[in-house]
Amino acid sequence: MLAFSADRQLGRFSHAAAALGLTIVYCSITSQPLCGQEPAPIGDKTSRGNSEVVEVRSELSRLIEALGADSYATRVQARDKLQRMGLEAFEELTKAEHNLDYEIALAARSLVGSYSIVWFKSDDPPAVREALEEYGAQPRSERQSRILMLAELPDRIGLPALVRITRFERSMPLSRKAAIVIMEQALGKDPANRKVSSEVISLGLASGKRQSAEWLRVYAGDLAAGKYSVDAWRDLIRTQRDEVDALSTEEVTRESVLNLVRICAVRAALMDNREEALRLALENADLVQATTTDLIAASNWATDNGLHPFIVGLYSKNRSMFDRSPILLYSYANALKVGGNDTEAERVSDLAYRQNSIPNAKDEIDAMQPKELEEKAKLHREIAQKLRDRGLFLWAEREYKNIVDSMPVDDYTAVVAREDLSRMYGELKRHQDLIDVLNPVVDRVSKDDAFRLKMASNPDVGIYVSSWKPRVDYHTALLELERPAADATEAEANREKARRRMMAAFNANPRDIDVLIKMCRIEGDEEWRSDVKRVLADAMRVSKDSVANAERQLKMVPTERFRIHLADALNNYAWLICNTGGDLELALKSILRSLEIVEDSAKLDTCGRCYFAVGDFENAIRVQKRALAIEPYSPPLKRQLAEFEAAKAKAIADAAKKK
Repeated sequence: MLAFSADRQLGRFSHAAAALGLTIVYCSITSQPLCGQEPAPIGDKTSRGNSEVVEVRSELSRLIEALGADSYATRVQARDKLQRMGLEAFEELTKAEHNLDYEIALAARSLVGSYSIVWFKSDDPPAVREALEEYGAQPRSERQSRILMLAELPDRIGLPALVRITRFERSMPLSRKAAIVIMEQALGKDPANRKVSSEVISLGLASGKRQSAEWLRVYAGDLAAGKYSVDAWRDLIRTQRDEVDALSTEEVTRESVLNLVRICAVRAALMDNREEALRLALENADLVQATTTDLIAASNWATDNGLHPFIVGLYSKNRSMFDRSPILLYSYANALKVGGNDTEAERVSDLAYRQNSIPNAKDEIDAMQPKELEEKAKLHREIAQKLRDRGLFLWAEREYKNIVDSMPVDDYTAVVAREDLSRMYGELKRHQDLIDVLNPVVDRVSKDDAFRLKMASNPDVGIYVSSWKPRVDYHTALLELERPAADATEAEANREKARRRMMAAFNANPRDIDVLIKMCRIEGDEEWRSDVKRVLADAMRVSKDSVANAERQLKMVPTERFRIHLADALNNYAWLICNTGGDLELALKSILRSLEIVEDSAKLDTCGRCYFAVGDFENAIRVQKRALAIEPYSPPLKRQLAEFEAAKAKAIADAAKKK
C-alpha cells in the first residue's frame, strides 16, 4: 500500500521494538506465530532444580534469621552472603522488610535499598543481556519498553528473563506486564516446545507467591496441556476477587483482576471457547468502574474481541452513563447491530447522532460562540473517525456530513472533515460522492484568490486542498471507465476521456503512485503505452532516488524520524514495482527492509502484494491477514485479501484439472 496514497488510510505504527532486526520480521511473516523453535529441551533440570530450590530457600531463611543475631560478626557475614546471592536473596529480603523482628526488618530494608541488581545471567543470549543492561537503574517507562523488547525476541529466548522480571520486579504493574506479555504469546503446536516453555516458567518462578507469579503458574499448566484450563483460571480469578473484596492485600487490585479476566477471556476465545470468554466477561462486569472513560475502554475491548453481548450487559447496568455519551451509545448500537437487532440499533444510533449535534439552521449557528462551534465540530469529527475505524461507514458518513453541511466552507475543521470523508469514499469506491464532497472547495479555490490564500496559510490544511483537484480528476476518470457503453466506439471514447484525465491528475500530483498504477492497467494505443512507459520510468527513477536519499540522511543523522522516512521510501518503491512489473525480488527485499524498521498495515499490504506478484500465494494471504488484524475493517485490505484467496483457489483448481 502506498504510504501517502490519497484514498488509502495511512497505516498506524504499532510496535514497541521496531528495530529488532530483519530476522524477526521475516520469520513472523513467513513462519508460525513464534519464529523458529523454542529453547532446547531441559532434560532433567526440573527435578534437579527443585532440590536446588529447597536448598537455596533453606540457606536464605538461615541467613535472614542471622540478620538479627546477637553477634555483630554473624550479622555482617549474613549481610555479605545475602548481597552475593543476588536476585534469589532479593525476593526473600523484600518479604523480610516486614519481619516482626525489628533488627531483621531494618537490615532487610537497608539491603533492598542498597541493591545494585544484575538482572541478566551468564548464560543469557547477547540480545537478552543487552535488553537487561542496567535494567534496574532505568525509569519505569524504559523498563516497560525493555519488557516489550524481550517479548519480541525470536525463539522465545527472552522468556526466562521475563519470568525473572515477573518474580523480582518491585513495581507490581511492571511485574504484571511481564506476565501478561508472556501469556499473550501463542501456545504453539509442538508439545515438546510447549513443555520446554512450561518448565522454564516453573523453574524461574520457584516459590514466588506474588499475583503475577500465580498467573504464570496456571499459564504454565496450559502450555503443558496445550489447552486453556477453564477450571484453573476460574478458580484463580475467584480467589483473587475474594482478596480484593476482603481488602486483604494491596498487591491484588480491581484493575489487576480485571486485566486477568480480560486476558483469560481473550485466550478462551482464541481457543474456540467463546462461551467461556463471554461468561467470564459478564460475571466480572462489576469490576469495570462506572465512569465514561472506563466504560468506553471496556466497550472497545469487547468490540475488538467480538464479545458484543458484554456491551449489552454493560448498557443494562450503566444506562445513565451510556445515555450521556455518543461514543458509548454508538458502541451499544453496534453491539445490537451485530446481534441482529437492526431496528433498535438504528434507533440508538440516531440518539447518539442527535446528542450535542451541530445545528443546521444558520440562525442557531450564528447564535453560538465560535469556540463552542469549533469544539463541537472537533468532537463530532473524532466520533466519525472512531466509527470509520470500526467499519461503521454509514454512521461515520452522517457525522462527517453534519460538519461539512453545517460549517462554513472555509472553516478549517470542516475542510479536514471533507478530507476524512473523501478518503472514506475513496476506499469504498464511491467516486461520485468523493467528487461531490471535494468540488465545492476545489471550485472556490479556482475562483477566489482570498480563499486560496487562506487555505494555503494553514500548512496542515493547505497540503490537503492542493491535492484535491488531481483527486477529483482521477475519480472522474474512474467513473468514465465504469460508465456503461452502448457499443465499442462509445467504450473507447470513455477510455480516452479517462486516459486524458488520469495523465493530467498524475502530472499534477506525481506523488500519487496509485494513479500511475491504474494508468498502466488501462488499454490504449501505442502512443498511450509509450507515454505511460516514459512516465513510469521517471517515477521509478524518482522512487529509487528517494530510497537512496533516505539512506544517506539516516546515515548522517541516525534518528527515528529518518528511519521512518526510509521505511516509507522503501515501501513506496516496492509498491510501485510489484504493481507495475520490474524486479519483483528486489521489491520483496525492499518491503522486508521496510518492515524491519516499522510494521504497519500499509507496509504489510505492500508485502502481501509483493508475495502475490512472485506467485507465493500462501505468504501473500498470511501477510494480508496480519494487515487486516491491524485494520480489520479496511475495504482496500479486504479487497486485496479476497483477490489473493481467489487466485489461490484458481491455482488449486487448475492444478487439479491437470492431474
